[in-house]
Amino acid sequence: MIKARMYTDNDYRKIMDFLKGMYAVNENQHCWLPQRWEYAEHLVNPLFMERGDANWEQFIRIWEENDKIVGIVHPEETCNVFLQIRPGYRKLEPEMIAWAEANIAKPDDGNNKKIVIWVNESDSYRKDLLKERDYHKEEVCSYLNVQNLDKEYLPELPEGYRFISMDDNIDLVKRYNVINKAFQPEDDFKENIPDSFLQMINAPMFRPDLDIVVGYKDRSYAAAGTVWYDEDNKIGMFEPMGTHPDHVRKGLGRAILLEGLRRLKKIGAKKAYVESYGDSRYAFYKSAGFKAFDKDYPWKKVF
Repeated sequence: MIKARMYTDNDYRKIMDFLKGMYAVNENQHCWLPQRWEYAEHLVNPLFMERGDANWEQFIRIWEENDKIVGIVHPEETCNVFLQIRPGYRKLEPEMIAWAEANIAKPDDGNNKKIVIWVNESDSYRKDLLKERDYHKEEVCSYLNVQNLDKEYLPELPEGYRFISMDDNIDLVKRYNVINKAFQPEDDFKENIPDSFLQMINAPMFRPDLDIVVGYKDRSYAAAGTVWYDEDNKIGMFEPMGTHPDHVRKGLGRAILLEGLRRLKKIGAKKAYVESYGDSRYAFYKSAGFKAFDKDYPWKKVF
């Protein structure tokens, strides 16, 4: 008998084991990588809570059979919804979608609610379900990119720059600010590190040697990127990556990618993944050897 229930504090490890097992089954063509859950739990959710959003854990619902997870529905940022489901249990999807509409949809700018459900482009079953419920496919996709670690990686930096990482006893305040400035260029330098960043660097899957920073000759930090490593499946995932506005267009982002790939290969990883939203970002990762193996599209409903 399949039962549905809400997420509890004891489910984190169980969900990670579920996602690792799903990767072993289908290499995550329809599920999140375990690293993405880790990243969402330890950075994205705390970050949005700091901005006033509710804790995503109260919107995570789990379906189980004989105490084994067979499906999960959950948000990430506002009304974006994702379904993780074990092969053979897709009959649960209408129930999962209905629950998401009732519990995760958010008010739009008017008097309506909206919800966005992400769908793999090859998933005709879910697309048909959403069409029946008046969802409409958006135009811009998220590319799912992979690279086999079967070559040598020789990252190059311009003169005056060098690689450092979290295990070099770096300045955490400057490390936080370089990635914050990359995504929030209007922000001033912040002297205090927010709790969301501290949660990220204390996450179980976070590795200081895979948190790569580009230092500049004036002792400032020019760019940074984090690689999450699943040792069980021997796979890495890049997220987030960013370059300080004062150092853009110097090839620093690509250099971090190649350095991350080099470090992953050195510790025994077999593949690396990165997700990119839109064509321009995909072109950037393609230039570093990544290839898109699939696409996810947002399907939106206003009601």
